[in-house]
Amino acid sequence: MFDRQEALKLLDWANELNPGPWRAHSLGVARAAGLIAGAIGIDEERAYITGLMHDIGRYEGVRGMHHVIAGHDLMMDKGQPECARICITHSFPDKRMEGYLGAIDVTDDEYARIKRSLAGYVFDDYDRIVQLCDAISWNEGVCLMEKRLVNVVLRHGTAPGIREKWQAYFDIKEDLERRMGRSLYSLFPECWENTLG
Repeated sequence: MFDRQEALKLLDWANELNPGPWRAHSLGVARAAGLIAGAIGIDEERAYITGLMHDIGRYEGVRGMHHVIAGHDLMMDKGQPECARICITHSFPDKRMEGYLGAIDVTDDEYARIKRSLAGYVFDDYDRIVQLCDAISWNEGVCLMEKRLVNVVLRHGTAPGIREKWQAYFDIKEDLERRMGRSLYSLFPECWENTLG
């Protein structure tokens, strides 16, 4: 797997091609993923790097679902299968394509590839942590998940499978908090300011 400096360098390259707030969001997801991984006793660095790379497909420009497959293919080209997997899994916490919010700007073949990949994966802790961190990361900090989820709906609209997708996020949060023995928000002192501000 990449080391942190290699991953940060790739993120900067991608942001030069498509500058935007997604870079700060990626840094926020990475930081949150590393802290949560440490709190449940798994590899913090792996969680950080997969979190950092989850949206790397945005290097191609302002895209919707296409960033999932673009990131996967870029990571596979770079010999990073764990990051490639996260590029796909981060957007589908319940494995259902119907809950995707944003443009479905993929070809029929790409759609089928994403669907086949999801069907073949058994989500592990890293998949679930990055999925959750994508749903709580507000730029480089964390906010209450409800604020972030509503923000995404206001920007992209809703979808038929949104209830199931949101339930999957809450199930992940509940499981991680049970394993931590405390609220995950206790790891992030900025959460209340980001939520109320």
